[in-house]
Amino acid sequence: MELNERKKAILSAIIRSYINTGEPIGSKALCNILNFNVSSATLRNEMSELCEMGYLEQPHTSAGRIPTNSGYKLYVDSLMNRNSITPQMRMAIDALLSEASHDPENLASLAGQILSDLTGLPSLLATISNQSAYVRRVELLPMGRRTILIVLVTSDGMARSRISRNYTDLTADLIAIFDRLVSARVVGTELVNFSQGFLQTLVAEAGQYALALTPLMTSVFEIISDINSRGISLKGESNLISCYENENQAKAILNLIARQNVLMDILAGVSLPIDIVFGDGTGIDELRPSNMVVARYRLGENDLGRIGVIGPTRMAYEQVVPGLEYFAKRLGKIMTQTMHDLED
Repeated sequence: MELNERKKAILSAIIRSYINTGEPIGSKALCNILNFNVSSATLRNEMSELCEMGYLEQPHTSAGRIPTNSGYKLYVDSLMNRNSITPQMRMAIDALLSEASHDPENLASLAGQILSDLTGLPSLLATISNQSAYVRRVELLPMGRRTILIVLVTSDGMARSRISRNYTDLTADLIAIFDRLVSARVVGTELVNFSQGFLQTLVAEAGQYALALTPLMTSVFEIISDINSRGISLKGESNLISCYENENQAKAILNLIARQNVLMDILAGVSLPIDIVFGDGTGIDELRPSNMVVARYRLGENDLGRIGVIGPTRMAYEQVVPGLEYFAKRLGKIMTQTMHDLED
């Protein structure tokens, strides 16, 4: 049985209709959608053959057809029109991410919420830690007698900052002592080597200045711990509940995200700039009724993480895919510029 051009057009029309309405479609309704000069009986035969090929199914004897997971896969891989992002969506993404960039510490989290709001789907954000990165520079910017901004830059271009509040006045001599200790023991050290024991060793090496320098040392380690964190955050939980007809499916996704490592391995395995992960192909029961559209985002030349949306197989791929592709590129550029600004 051949998947000819007519069958492809029929399958595409049925999938687009089902995405829009959530209702099975019969041959008569399909006649009104398609511009074919064929009878409804001919369309019924074609639809029956598509069912035999595994691309469509009939939920009830008297009902029309709906796509199967195999049908969706074929559609997104080779039949879907990869439309360019609309000017309106482009402008919305630019404006919202630009506004979020004013809060660099929470930029990634804000981006996840923005994506969820734009798509109406729950979003996932996963940070991929670079195990070979090391501390390249630590800068101190005094903001008051006992308050200082610490900026830490890694070898792969990531920069993070944190405000540290001290118990005692941060004199020029005390800052100079901290600088010397950091230059000798922190700069050049791989991020994976920073542990609680290493922190205690540094505090001990500060000698008589240990009490005064402990808040600064702790802040540096908190920054590194944040960079090292490998986890998944979910934004738009309300969309998760609303986009699934079955509440148990939404709860299963929440439970899966709570387990972190299972889903993280899947997201980290996405190597294309943007890809669609079909839940039924993951071997994870909770994901079978769901798909994920996932994009990589980068910090300069470095792979920083994955951002995407998760939802039922019936999602508007033609809008989500180009929107997410542009979103991830803009996010990477804004994060790179933000980190350069912090570094400068």
